[in-house]
Amino acid sequence: MAYRKGNEIVGFTPSFIPFQVTFHLVMIPVRLVDWLLYRIRIRGRRNLRACSSAILVSNHTLVLDPALIAHALGWHRTYFTMLEETALIPYLGTFVRLLGALPIPEGPGSMLLLENAARRAIAAMGLLHFFPEGECYRWSQDIQPFRPGAFLLACRLGLPVIPMTTVLHERRWRGRTCVRILGRTMPLPPQVTVVIGKPINPPPFPGGESNLHALRGVAMHMSAQVRDAMQETIDGLGGSREIYRGRMPRLVKKPQSEETMSGARRAALAT
Repeated sequence: MAYRKGNEIVGFTPSFIPFQVTFHLVMIPVRLVDWLLYRIRIRGRRNLRACSSAILVSNHTLVLDPALIAHALGWHRTYFTMLEETALIPYLGTFVRLLGALPIPEGPGSMLLLENAARRAIAAMGLLHFFPEGECYRWSQDIQPFRPGAFLLACRLGLPVIPMTTVLHERRWRGRTCVRILGRTMPLPPQVTVVIGKPINPPPFPGGESNLHALRGVAMHMSAQVRDAMQETIDGLGGSREIYRGRMPRLVKKPQSEETMSGARRAALAT
């Protein structure tokens, strides 16, 4: 069950019993952590009823964002995209794939592979989630520019995009933002509100799917529109900017030559 380059991207489907059991077992402690640690609040679940299939996008601000998103979705379930190098990590890669993670392929033909995988994922569960910032910016309330990959897929597949915005508020205990645990000073985790926005349909574009230049232009415009709407949600709810803790280091560091190549690919295509 370990993932290798060239394997099927959608390795597990709802018909595979361990895929279901692992997810529901993990979600029991996840919900407890969300309530106790983050005091999670969820708004806009009714917007999920507006469409049976959709692309989901979120800002990436917490290490546990996928767990928070899965919690916020309620009885709905989604696949999550992730970097291929994470899927290649022994044991961890298999575990997160059992939870619904899909590795983004690299190399020639990667966009076509991703589109075919997206069609299969949507057919299996109806939802496919992306973090279009491409990196985790810990506790950030300033959304970074979005990469167009998720929106290209939405246009190609004719699917609406549902924004899910994570809003963070600084917490204090006895007037302090930090506590000492076992001799270490640790910041209090933020209070989290997940806002599920209304579906945004891809606009029509001239020339149909064959006009790749027009398609990319529409996807870029849509990505900026969705990002602006999500930033307005954060600003409207007063998300705390003072708590930003920097970009999260990657679990796997690539050689510079590979990083340059994959970075160029992701800038053009990936989430």
